[in-house]
Amino acid sequence: MRRNLGRRLTRWWFRAPDGRTYQRRWADVLVAVAGLAVVAFSGVLVANRLVLAADAALFRGIDHWPGWLYPPMWVVQLTGVIGALPLLAAAAALLRRLGLAVALATATLLKVWLEAVAKTFVQRGRPAETAPDVILRGQAAAHGLSFPSGHAMVIFAIATLVAPYLKGWWKAWPWALAAVVCLSRLYLGVHFPLDVLAGAGLGMFIGGVLNLVFGVPRRARGR
Repeated sequence: MRRNLGRRLTRWWFRAPDGRTYQRRWADVLVAVAGLAVVAFSGVLVANRLVLAADAALFRGIDHWPGWLYPPMWVVQLTGVIGALPLLAAAAALLRRLGLAVALATATLLKVWLEAVAKTFVQRGRPAETAPDVILRGQAAAHGLSFPSGHAMVIFAIATLVAPYLKGWWKAWPWALAAVVCLSRLYLGVHFPLDVLAGAGLGMFIGGVLNLVFGVPRRARGR
């Protein structure tokens, strides 16, 4: 019985249902720990009202960027909506990347739960409620809690989960997209910089933990 259980655990640890060989990396431990540290650091700053003037000044500078940036910024921020996670999970399943599909689906649930937990500890109003001269673009939210950014959580979780499946310079694209999504949330007037920083940290934490649970593809040496 113990031997069979050990074999099953070994198979789960090293091989996914799609038959590919997977690995757990110390890099994902560091990503998860760093993400959690970023969230805690951002939360302490906001809760204790530290550097909020600088935070608001940076927000105002990006929020007042030229109006012609609105169409591309509005489009790119759509990749951070929560629906992007199950859609990518379905796409991964169609591509027979079952481990990635399950991780993305699990990230959807973790995003909702961790965002709610963070909002109970740190309650901060939207820029339109707390800062002067805010430019709200489109149907951007004017009310509610701003910390952390849910869009930043989603896109950084996606970047952390998807990047190990890409090769070469393609690995940089999810992270570049994540950075632009964060800028778009400031430009649209819905979040302060510390909000998106905390969201990015939570997304990295989610992605790092799920990479450890489900594993990432093992690359052949020399390739």
